[in-house]
Amino acid sequence: MKNETYAELFRSYHQALYRYLYRMCGSKETAEELLQETFYRSMLSLRTEHLNMARAWLYKVARHLYIDWYRRHHTEQQAMQKLEKQASGISSLGSPEKALEEKEQLQRMERVLLCLPEQYRTIVYLREVDGFSYAELAELLGLSVDQVKVNLHRGRKKFREIAAKLEEGSRNG
Repeated sequence: MKNETYAELFRSYHQALYRYLYRMCGSKETAEELLQETFYRSMLSLRTEHLNMARAWLYKVARHLYIDWYRRHHTEQQAMQKLEKQASGISSLGSPEKALEEKEQLQRMERVLLCLPEQYRTIVYLREVDGFSYAELAELLGLSVDQVKVNLHRGRKKFREIAAKLEEGSRNG
């Protein structure tokens, strides 16, 4: 494949892939490393005939790299602690109360995502945050469209259950 094609793939997908990897691992440095490895592998393996599904292919590679990294380095508890440490300050734009409320809501959502099993975390994140279609998710995860729908339904249900438990725990806590 030509260098221009790789450059175009990078321009098109690097920000979304970085956000995905960052949300999955909770570390800027690790997300950058996994992103770099994803595009390196695309240069080695992506064929011209697969360009029509390049987005799904890149996410599939990124997901597998994340899973490998996760198995080697972290438990879910450690990942959650890192995410909390890296929370940024309040935005200087708008009201501080609203910014704080939005930040806390985002942190709650990220905590819930980190509590989900990986298969549900990935499918919920990619569908709800990155807007993947069912067909793209099926290609990326190696599932049928029906299996994607079932796993997405289960992931959303589990997300709501965990969110309710965490909310209840914070009220009682």
